[in-house]
Amino acid sequence: METVTHVVPGADGELISVEEFGAPDGKPVLVHPGSPGSRRLFRPDAELAARRYGLRLLSYDRPGYRGRPRREGRRIADAAADVRSLAAALGIERLGMWGFSGGGSYALACAAVLPELVTGAAVFAGFAPYGAPGLDFCAGTTPEFAHEVELFFTDRETAREHWKQDADRLLATLGTPEGWVARWGDAAGTDDARSWPVARHLAAIMRDSLSDGDDAWWDDWAATLTPWGCDPTSIRVPVRLWHGVHDRAVPIVNGRWLAAHVPGIVAHLIDSADHTNVEHDNREAAYAWLSELS
Repeated sequence: METVTHVVPGADGELISVEEFGAPDGKPVLVHPGSPGSRRLFRPDAELAARRYGLRLLSYDRPGYRGRPRREGRRIADAAADVRSLAAALGIERLGMWGFSGGGSYALACAAVLPELVTGAAVFAGFAPYGAPGLDFCAGTTPEFAHEVELFFTDRETAREHWKQDADRLLATLGTPEGWVARWGDAAGTDDARSWPVARHLAAIMRDSLSDGDDAWWDDWAATLTPWGCDPTSIRVPVRLWHGVHDRAVPIVNGRWLAAHVPGIVAHLIDSADHTNVEHDNREAAYAWLSELS
């Protein structure tokens, strides 16, 4: 099998590139990439999903990424319109959702807005809605993260400039595999989640998503901190959540809130997991679960 790229109309008629791997008759699962992110699928995971679990993975770029026109002011729930359009273009009547980190919110939104299309959602280390009752959004994170959240609401211009500086720094340091290995430090090479193939893949995603600027990444951040346009407590399709207790990028308070408020969710809050390994270490459990949905 080889990766196939489709060009299909989005919700507003613009063309969207969709990457696909797996048999055409496999069960489709749409992967919502993290933030910053791109439609690029990790080939070993796509092969595992297809060959062992009969899945057909698809992914697409959110507005602003990889040359796609920006949609300033977009909300998390706005992704549902694109998903509905691409599913119709590809003749898909039912499909699963997969979302990691910043992509988790989009997977949850599609589950909430498109119950007639979505079979279920597998979410790894995803955010809960900012401002949700009972959620201390910044608990357990770094002082730098908490400061950026505060700036977003008190000094948007400075927050935007900080974001651009962070994007330039990330592209310079994590746009190469060596940068990821240095980031992992002594943990590099100690497990499959911190391997050279993963480092090469993540570096390519960083180049995909930030080489043309940071607008799309900023738009993801703004969408995370402002009303989503949907309510995850209204979800009525199956949801599985995996979240590492030691996650500092998306603190475990988000996973605990989702576990307590999404109806029927089955949540795995894992003491041995962090942001780097939670998706990799639990992907087979998620593939198996998604393959059983109809």
